Amino acid sequence: MVEQTFIKGKDACLEASIQKMQSGLATAGFQIQEASWLNPVPNVYSVHIKDAICPALFTNGKGASRKATLASALGEFFERVETNYFFSDFWLGQETAQGWLYYPDEKSLNVDDFRQALTPELWDIYDPEQEWAGEDLLSLNDDSQKVRCLPLKDEASGELVYFPMSVFSNLYASNGLCAGNTELEAKVQGLSEVFERWVKAKILRENLCLPEVPEAIIQTLPTVVEARAKLQAQGIAVSIRDASLGGFYPVMNVTLFDQNTGTCFASFGAHPIFEVALERTLTESLQGRSLELLDGFQLPIFDQDLVGDDENIENHFIDSSGLMHAHFISHQYDYAFVPWNFEGTTQEQWQYLVTKVQNLGFGVYSGFYDYYGVPAARVIVPGMSEIYPMDELLSRNQNLGRTLRELLNELADSDQAAQDFEFAYEEIDHLGFSDHQNVANLIGLLPDDNSPWKQFKVIDLKLALALSFADRYLVSELLETASYYVHDANLGKRYQVLGFILAAQDSDWDSEINLEVHKTLFGETLVKQVMANIEGEEVLWGMTFGQAMFAESQKHQGLLKVYERVNQAKQSAVTAI
Repeated sequence: MVEQTFIKGKDACLEASIQKMQSGLATAGFQIQEASWLNPVPNVYSVHIKDAICPALFTNGKGASRKATLASALGEFFERVETNYFFSDFWLGQETAQGWLYYPDEKSLNVDDFRQALTPELWDIYDPEQEWAGEDLLSLNDDSQKVRCLPLKDEASGELVYFPMSVFSNLYASNGLCAGNTELEAKVQGLSEVFERWVKAKILRENLCLPEVPEAIIQTLPTVVEARAKLQAQGIAVSIRDASLGGFYPVMNVTLFDQNTGTCFASFGAHPIFEVALERTLTESLQGRSLELLDGFQLPIFDQDLVGDDENIENHFIDSSGLMHAHFISHQYDYAFVPWNFEGTTQEQWQYLVTKVQNLGFGVYSGFYDYYGVPAARVIVPGMSEIYPMDELLSRNQNLGRTLRELLNELADSDQAAQDFEFAYEEIDHLGFSDHQNVANLIGLLPDDNSPWKQFKVIDLKLALALSFADRYLVSELLETASYYVHDANLGKRYQVLGFILAAQDSDWDSEINLEVHKTLFGETLVKQVMANIEGEEVLWGMTFGQAMFAESQKHQGLLKVYERVNQAKQSAVTAI
């Protein structure tokens, strides 16, 4: 008899789920590698998987067994392929021959017609002051002047509503993305995740202290008891707390304490079934961690403003490494423990969660995708599931990187006179990027490991441009900052030579003597290159820029081939209907 392992919250056995997903990924052309496994304590596993052909595509899984963990990682891989999350930060070239970029059922609007997207009610949520312009909704992923919109179903009315893709990428990240054995299983997971993150943010902003789960209840869950005992034996104290805020939200908390350092780490998880929510929370707390390296642990603080700050909330979303208030780990509970659990059918669980959202005054919208036989979904709750504040669509819009990319393209196609570089510098300075931001990340480039663009930052670009229009004072000023941020050894050496040569030129030494000293110290090749950039004979250290950056990157071209393959599957699914 073939073994069948069923776990709560799943509509199929683990063996069938794994076989289906592995087969589907292989058929789709992916070569999945299990890159690393961790099992720090009993009943807590995590795995990192990646595509051997395009390693930039990777996911992590967690679970109480190896099978559950592998199923988790494979499910997340499908989730991120089918919802386009894998590709959301990259330039994807032009639309398909059929006239679409993301999905065959997307809608493209002229920039001036952008308010034809969404609904009046949703515009009141997203842009109550009517500050958005159509250009704010253009995509980082392409170069067109179209606002690309994707349909989501309003769970209240059943009607389709078209959301600009840039709203997803700027405000929601991966929140509410999900995959499962069935559409409803996936959506339950996605909406549970929305609750998890919303409640977590509420706790941080309101400085709430959660009640401990009674020991009698914990003792009914032997896998949790065993894992906790092992952690405690390793010197890690464990606090299991109810984050339902009085039994209303299906959310749990597990906080780990490293008493050797006085630091802690708070993990949250959600699901209508109490046991599933707690198991997810516990396994999440140790995902990707060994007991020898407890990264992300922080010393609690007493500054509530800092804990409730938007940036700290974002850090909690990214890797849960944000700051916690000392009140959170106290025993001055703001809520009493209220037993909760909902073990209805998957359909009933979904309706249970949707009703809770609607009772809070929000609406649920969902998109469903199934191109490889594994259902995936996007679930968003406007006003509730945003990871980034809505005003960041204006202040930190992802498509500012599109503007930077266009500037580099124009510069590559220009005569590259000094005024061209000065114009580019002024425009980039006006965009307001931080000096340490990575240029490749901003413009949507996946660089090769040996590419100079791999670690080239905004400050490096500004310095290279200033060299090209020969502003000596500005170069000296930028060089000091760039030297502080540089992590690339080759670039760091260039900066050392550049600084030395500029200092020598400002001295009263004879220039010919200077040149000989430079060559003796640093070698003729490097000195010649630095001099060529100072004198304008070479620009941007001889680096390729403009569209050639994308064409010459093997990794980026590999990513585009994967995306083309995924789009073919989308088109085939539509054709087959």
